[in-house]
Amino acid sequence: MFLDGQFVLEIIDSVADYAALMKEIFDFELLRKFLGGEFRILIDAMSGVMGPYAKRIFCEELGAPVESVIRSEPLENFGGGHPDPNLTYAADLVNVLRKGEHDFGAAFDGDGVNAERVWSLFCFLSSPRIGI
Repeated sequence: MFLDGQFVLEIIDSVADYAALMKEIFDFELLRKFLGGEFRILIDAMSGVMGPYAKRIFCEELGAPVESVIRSEPLENFGGGHPDPNLTYAADLVNVLRKGEHDFGAAFDGDGVNAERVWSLFCFLSSPRIGI
């Protein structure tokens, strides 16, 4: 951006901005109460861009245990994994959920556009696009 003929670089915190937007859309107090009860989640960010967002929202804002979000650090080449959250590449998540210790699971793709959700009853929902 230019201001008075000078180039100005503005550094933003996109995770904080996104969390603020989600708080406008969803009832975080109600979700915090829900996640503070018996409902257990497991979120796999697949070493993609959604990791910091998932940690911030689910763990810091909603109070889920830190182990509720796995592979949350964005890694070059997605840590050698494939960042497509389907039954092939998110098989680790599915196998953990099959143990019955979690009520809900989700995996995000590398750029955070797609997500898959798995409930403990083993309903697998594929979402071609998630956007807000």
